[in-house]
Amino acid sequence: MNRALRAAAFGLLAAGWGTVAQAAVREGRITDGHRGLADVRIYPDRQPRISPAGDLPVALSGPDGRFRLDLDPGDGVLVVEKDGWTRDLVPAAEWGEDIVLQPRPDHREEAVLLVRLDFPDEPSKLPDGALRELLFSRRPGVASAANYLYEVSKGALSLVEGRLLKLRSADFPGPRTNARKAAMAEWVLERLRGEALGACDRLDNRTGAEKPDGKPDHLWIITPGAPQSITAEDAHLKAGSLLLPLPWARMRRWPLLFMTEEVPLGNIVHEAFHAMGEHRVDDLYLEDGGPLTAGIWDLMDAGQYRGWDRSHPAEGPWVEDTGYSPSHPTAWVRSDLWYRGRFRGTVPHVTLKGRVWEGWIAPASRAPGADPQWVTVPDPRKKGRFFSLEVRRPWGFERGRVGGRFGPGYEGLLVALVDPALLSPDVPRGPMRVVDAHPGTPEPPKPRFPLGLWQLDDAAFNLGPGENPKGRSGPLAWEVLETDARGRMRVKLQLVGKERTTK
Repeated sequence: MNRALRAAAFGLLAAGWGTVAQAAVREGRITDGHRGLADVRIYPDRQPRISPAGDLPVALSGPDGRFRLDLDPGDGVLVVEKDGWTRDLVPAAEWGEDIVLQPRPDHREEAVLLVRLDFPDEPSKLPDGALRELLFSRRPGVASAANYLYEVSKGALSLVEGRLLKLRSADFPGPRTNARKAAMAEWVLERLRGEALGACDRLDNRTGAEKPDGKPDHLWIITPGAPQSITAEDAHLKAGSLLLPLPWARMRRWPLLFMTEEVPLGNIVHEAFHAMGEHRVDDLYLEDGGPLTAGIWDLMDAGQYRGWDRSHPAEGPWVEDTGYSPSHPTAWVRSDLWYRGRFRGTVPHVTLKGRVWEGWIAPASRAPGADPQWVTVPDPRKKGRFFSLEVRRPWGFERGRVGGRFGPGYEGLLVALVDPALLSPDVPRGPMRVVDAHPGTPEPPKPRFPLGLWQLDDAAFNLGPGENPKGRSGPLAWEVLETDARGRMRVKLQLVGKERTTK
């Protein structure tokens, strides 16, 4: 792409954002494509925080779909949401038009059976109200598990509190290590024998279908203490997702989360994704910190720690400045693995059929539209393996930075090589390998993620100063040709060479 075209692309982007700098009040209209849509919630997309400094300005559309909203000069994206409709993130370039929402008839609520497990020598310290805010708050701007899941499902999933039980056990004197985690979880399961699940059982845990299966939608066990994922101390417990046989029916297994009350949000939703589909969603990182994996670009890798303001593993609390803004799952995880494909329709997808493809790719975080949000290219060298391409923007929870860093490669076209054959129920094998757009830049010194996980926070391809618009991996070459104020990218793909498929 020549310099004139690049300048035009960036001029369009600047024009779209420039309209925001002069705006104090924004008026608009939400429709279903034909008529105004009432009771839609509209608010500016800003960095989610566990404890926001104040409430965000929020508008509710009237009977004719019209709304009026106060904005700050830096606001460039609007959140538009209504239960039963697909949630969208709308950039400033589209504010002069009616905003059209699409029906989301499969919207559902998933309930959490929450168990607080105390011990005589270590009672809970976090008040119930603070825990509920971290898990279930739907206030705009709050970094909570419910807001995260609503965002990444594009409005399809509302997480709600089903029931809160408080238990106390003297059977597990300290120090309580990870070796006893399963035993403590089984102790809780035994106390749930005969409990009527009622509204806590609304869906099939394995497939996500709205069909009760005799298991809680979500069973989360919360104990006192610090998170080992941050402290790296053997005396602390690490959050985990377990699939355990029932003490009274060993042939049946329940998925559950086991974690401490000081665990960061990213760890919570990471483990929740494992449970949703009964461990079909795999860890993408390698525990030895080996070859590049997905890094910060996926919740199931280092992305669970996104939003990391400072490094203080020896002292808490950690939730306010560590892992409070976890990354979205990549298109592959969101579309194919999560509940075994239950939310596939939220990610428009095309597959390269020939040897060349050129077209626009829309940001993966937006509602589905006319452009694909995920492009895949079969790898001719190995059957079943493929290249994955998607566009990522720092909107919503993906605004989270690591150590305040931001620059080239932090948004744009993400390219990865995916091998589903490397999915594993046990030790992670690294089924996704992101291609680094800036391989010459060193990994940052601090804060570094646990286990020495690769951050890869400058891995995206883009246009502009310091950016890299072109790349190649094996037989696939790609180039970013253009970007626009709507967050889209026009990309050219080409298969080169004559590599043969192997089994």
